[in-house]
Amino acid sequence: MPKIAINGMEREVPIGTLVLDACKQAGIDIPHYCYHPALTPVATCRMCMVEVKGMPKLATSCTTTVGPAPKDNPEGLAMEIFTNTPQVADARAGVMDFLLMNHPLDCPICDQAGECKLQDYSFQYGSGDSLMREPKRRYRYEDLGAKIVIDKNRCIHCTRCVRFTKEISGGSELTVAQRGADLEVTTYSGKSLDQNPFAGNVVDLCPVGALTSRDFRFRKRVWYLKSTPSISRHSAMGDPIWMDHEANTLYRFRPRPLEGRNDTHFISDEARYAYAGLNRPDRPAKPLLRGAEASVEAIRDAIQGPVAVVGQGVFGCDAAQRFGELASSVELRYASGDKTWPIQIAAQKSTDGVINRRGFMERGFRFQALDELLAAVKSGSVKSVIFLHDAFFSSEKETALLKEIAKAAAFSVAFEVEASDLGTTCSAWLPIANHAEESDFIVNHDGELRRYQKAIEPPKGVKTVAAWAKALLPVAATV
Repeated sequence: MPKIAINGMEREVPIGTLVLDACKQAGIDIPHYCYHPALTPVATCRMCMVEVKGMPKLATSCTTTVGPAPKDNPEGLAMEIFTNTPQVADARAGVMDFLLMNHPLDCPICDQAGECKLQDYSFQYGSGDSLMREPKRRYRYEDLGAKIVIDKNRCIHCTRCVRFTKEISGGSELTVAQRGADLEVTTYSGKSLDQNPFAGNVVDLCPVGALTSRDFRFRKRVWYLKSTPSISRHSAMGDPIWMDHEANTLYRFRPRPLEGRNDTHFISDEARYAYAGLNRPDRPAKPLLRGAEASVEAIRDAIQGPVAVVGQGVFGCDAAQRFGELASSVELRYASGDKTWPIQIAAQKSTDGVINRRGFMERGFRFQALDELLAAVKSGSVKSVIFLHDAFFSSEKETALLKEIAKAAAFSVAFEVEASDLGTTCSAWLPIANHAEESDFIVNHDGELRRYQKAIEPPKGVKTVAAWAKALLPVAATV
């Protein structure tokens, strides 16, 4: 690999590496707006300029790549880069002055405040004064559909959102119209972002708060939020996400990009807005036995053996391990879940919506064997069945089969976050924590281990799968 020098520090990088990425690897942050690792670099913002020895002008680091070493000196430097010269500082200050020329002073009411690159870079690289004396241009807020609002006064025309709809989601709903001082990001005539199942990503991509989510708009200042690493259950691969929460309430889900993994920069709107269904502090929190509140001991004493378990493959591996121990034998560990997701972007590799199918199989759970379990229940070789279930991830056909098994069993128990048709069919029901209320991990379809951490506390009386399994285990293991 060729050697380069960044501010006098030598290092080796592969040929073709962007200068911006090379500087990042060296621990030097290059300010940028238009560049995004998952999008085509276009060098429109001019904020990332650096000085390269031998080049007559400053170069944009997001489009300049490292070349080979000189032919006459293979051991010599392929490139000398300087990021802290007076010329670079003057250029960045000039760009900031230009970008702030028409930008409104509405930081106190802007949802981007606290995570705004315009604020950060203005403080770090701005001149502290403005040469602009003319009136700023003004636009009204516009809806880009039911989910996204655009404030063109704040837009700096980095075109990240435009490139996203063209290169990633594929709908090309957004475009750049007009020229010069009248330049604006808008939708093509007759289009909106409502039909784009990944539209919410434009809010994450926007570095300055021009695009905001109607769902989150004016709800919470970001500096009050705590971010907990987690995964999305509403994806095929268990996409990594941030759960942003405060005072035991979830406010938003955001992508949590993994280093070097461009396919983790974006999540679907279904995954993004799934947090709303987890904010249910008033959900049922008492164990039920034949429709009445009961103790877990009463449910445990009612279990008859042999016991089979049916675990749905969207729960964590630790939950699967503890739940599986309730079965009278390994052969009586069955699995459910047949949710699928249509492939909507190229980054999606699988349609299988059962994100921990592999983790359950590694723990002895068998998928597509429920007919065998039904026959065993009807023959009397299995007396009790315990279900770990989330109705969203089972089709009507599978749910009907699970209900038939529950009705045929002498005794049945459902572990659920909220009672479904299956839960009300079972003899007993236990309230479990949702995945924002516990820490666990999954093994996705690519064999990648992905952990998620507890973000909020469950309602009083609600326990994890492992806790309920431990409470039932003394009897279930011996019957």
